Amino acid sequence: MIILKIQKKLNSKISNMKCPICNNSENVKIRCDYKYEIKEDIKYFGELNVCKCEKCDFSFANPMPEMKNLNFFYENVYRQINRPPYWVTENDEESEKRVLEDKNLNYLLYLSTLLDLKKIKNIYDFGAGFGDLGYAIKKKFPNVNLYCTEYDKQCSEILKKRGYKNEPLENINEKFDLVITLHSLEHLTDVNIFNNFNEILKPGGKVFFEVPNCPEEYFSGRPYDGPHLLFYTKKSIESICDKFKFKVDRIDTSSYSFDEDHKYQRESQDRYYRIKSGKTFDSFKQFIKKFIPYNLLKLRQLIQNSKNINELHKLGLFTSNSDDNCYLRGILIKKD
Repeated sequence: MIILKIQKKLNSKISNMKCPICNNSENVKIRCDYKYEIKEDIKYFGELNVCKCEKCDFSFANPMPEMKNLNFFYENVYRQINRPPYWVTENDEESEKRVLEDKNLNYLLYLSTLLDLKKIKNIYDFGAGFGDLGYAIKKKFPNVNLYCTEYDKQCSEILKKRGYKNEPLENINEKFDLVITLHSLEHLTDVNIFNNFNEILKPGGKVFFEVPNCPEEYFSGRPYDGPHLLFYTKKSIESICDKFKFKVDRIDTSSYSFDEDHKYQRESQDRYYRIKSGKTFDSFKQFIKKFIPYNLLKLRQLIQNSKNINELHKLGLFTSNSDDNCYLRGILIKKD
């Protein structure tokens, strides 16, 4: 009898879980418990499960966190000092120099191979972070106009220095040749942003995206899900395109293998808790940085980068295009 009551409650819960793409619950089931990257984040996200729509091959957190909690998290918590995944420091110059990281150069190579960047006039970056890619494009093509939506306070200052017009999406009245959204879509609570993209793009305008690749291999052995709320696959991207009137130009996979990605996730998570404990060399390094002139730190970083030229961010790791790669990237075209 108790089992029947539990099952009835579970079935009722499932019936209220609608897929964000197809908007029905018939093919939705609970996939697994939601795993938090930082356990204290539960106060912003609440207690969640991960559900999956079999029809769309799309997984999503349920129930979705309250928007007021998410807004506070991304404005004030997500890029705090000594917090993964960005490990932001107190020195803005360290954030600004990331524009020349191999990952960003690879994005440029990908785009310039598939698009004629000379014809791009207006670029909108959704969830721009520091706006590295648009900034790099503008360095090469100075006539490009950069717009974005980014609420993080530290990022906003850097975006202003880089020439971005940073406004809420609903306040933007321009039409764009290119929308960039890199590792932002997975943080949303629904997929309706694609309707917004359709509205602000010129006819034939393009979306360049990258998100985590989340088939079964992702969920097997992953240390955490947070703070991601939507979990994409190639099929789910194609379903989104059908719904919001986009055409797939191409979808590729990139970056590390799933096993490597899980390994780096565990290392990042462990590093956070070691720093938080105050008993590690990581903490000491952050303490020293407050007292060493930045130019000396910059010189040290240049030397270190030359030693690490074959390490994690080598270009080849971002162009593997294997079924075992942990990121999905591609270009979508607005249908006329």
